[in-house]
Amino acid sequence: MPAFAYKAYDPDGRLRSGRIEARGRERAVADLRADGLRVFAIAPAAAGGLPFWKRDLFGRDRIADPARIGFLKEFGTLLGAGLTVDQCLRLVQRQASAAMRPVLTDLLERVVAGASLSKAMAAHPQAFPCDMVDAVRAGEATGTLVDVVASLTASLERRDAVRRHLSSAMVYPSLLLLMAIGTLAMVIGVLVPALAPMFEGAGREPPFAIRAAQALGDALAAWWLQILVGLALVATLVARAWSKPGFAAARSRLALRVPMVREIVVGAEFGRLCRVLGTLLNASVPIPEAVAATRPLARNLLFREALAQASRRLTEGASLASGLTALKAYAPSTLNLIASGEQVNRLGPVLIHAAEMHETQTRERIDRLLALLTPLVTVTLGGLIGGLIMSVMGAILSVGEMAR
Repeated sequence: MPAFAYKAYDPDGRLRSGRIEARGRERAVADLRADGLRVFAIAPAAAGGLPFWKRDLFGRDRIADPARIGFLKEFGTLLGAGLTVDQCLRLVQRQASAAMRPVLTDLLERVVAGASLSKAMAAHPQAFPCDMVDAVRAGEATGTLVDVVASLTASLERRDAVRRHLSSAMVYPSLLLLMAIGTLAMVIGVLVPALAPMFEGAGREPPFAIRAAQALGDALAAWWLQILVGLALVATLVARAWSKPGFAAARSRLALRVPMVREIVVGAEFGRLCRVLGTLLNASVPIPEAVAATRPLARNLLFREALAQASRRLTEGASLASGLTALKAYAPSTLNLIASGEQVNRLGPVLIHAAEMHETQTRERIDRLLALLTPLVTVTLGGLIGGLIMSVMGAILSVGEMAR
């Protein structure tokens, strides 16, 4: 969805500026006027955002799930205590993070000017995804905003827990790999150059391990600039092609063909989609709108296409389970659960149950994969480094015997 940068006056005559996402310029102006703003300048926003020298390289200017969770927890607690939305925003704003504070300030100004909370949140898509905005909008319409905020908080907490678990589980393999690379660099850059003159003086050809390490070191010393440029070029090409339809489709198909990766991808996708769908349906959002809001959250292209097909089938009167038949080959039990939930008119709770099931299974699969990966990496790198050191030591001993 295109973004527009605007300048406008609010009802009190104060100058306002910012960004808004809309389907077109006219739609953006209409949304701003609905918020009580008088627009006098609007233009397409720069695609790249701020230049890199003005960005926070440590990520403190980005709003991630922990910031959203903190906001929703405090806001939901205050809202459940009977405070109004503007009072909740004023109190939460005082304790918000540096990245979240300007967003909450704008939310408060819009709400005080008469806009609904969901409409104010929709003006900040980088902070509040579309599924969160749709859930809040449904909670406002049905009078269940407190329950919706609690459900959103639980959903984000579980997603953040899975992400943190995966990050912590990757620490040891990453450190092991870095230590192995450092050891190899020391052997190639320090040990091998020191040993090569010994064989030349003894008139004996160095062993294969030393010759290979020496050739690798010479190649890196002679071609390091070309190698860096080539890696940068490859990274740039991959980054440009990453989001293109053809490359995205190839990535999606490959991820669903690799044996152990396929189960993790399917579990993560189903867990995310079922939780968002269940949250929206529990907030009384109609199924077609819930599916449309969930579709952009699918990271695998095949899942996104399956949700698009489900949206079309729903408009024709089909059920959600029948609309998702393209995914039956990956999780038939989940589609059976969805069909059962539709039959008993409890689709929202059933989807939440399915999300918890998939999240638990995904976490267990990640643990099993890392439990297999860690000793495999240890044995492989240990064998390579140990073989190189044994070869070097054997060569040193043979040279010493020749010297005698």
